[in-house]
Amino acid sequence: MRVLYVGFKGKGNSSNKLVSSLVGDKLFLTNSYTGLKKDIDRIEDTYDLVYMFGLDKSLKGNIRIDTSAEKDGVRLYSDIDTNAVISEFHKKGIQAETGYTPTRYLCNEAYWYMLKKYDSRVLFFHVPSIKYITKEFIEKIKSALSIIVCL
Repeated sequence: MRVLYVGFKGKGNSSNKLVSSLVGDKLFLTNSYTGLKKDIDRIEDTYDLVYMFGLDKSLKGNIRIDTSAEKDGVRLYSDIDTNAVISEFHKKGIQAETGYTPTRYLCNEAYWYMLKKYDSRVLFFHVPSIKYITKEFIEKIKSALSIIVCL
């Protein structure tokens, strides 16, 4: 199964730190609306799954998994079973919750374009700021993702 891991550019961005530590194909998106669309449009490879990561400063040691993204009144949904994914994170000691309301920021925009490009085989994880992304937290996420990819 081919998986693409996506984060945002910037050494101080927690999604960048997390995705940099993962093994596999990676993409780091530009931190602008037009730039991230161009980055996504340039992807030529086919992937079975796309896991995206973005920063949410309100999180502290936990993650939120978004189920949908919305652009211009059109809402797209992930086909991935978020309950199964959350269960795996809980087994690894990471508090995870489901986000049902799309944000209005870069993360939502990137998620929407990726859901459209990969027929909803995409999941977006919001992670805490860099001060809460410890080595232990990253290892727990990596462990959970290794099982989730096989679900």
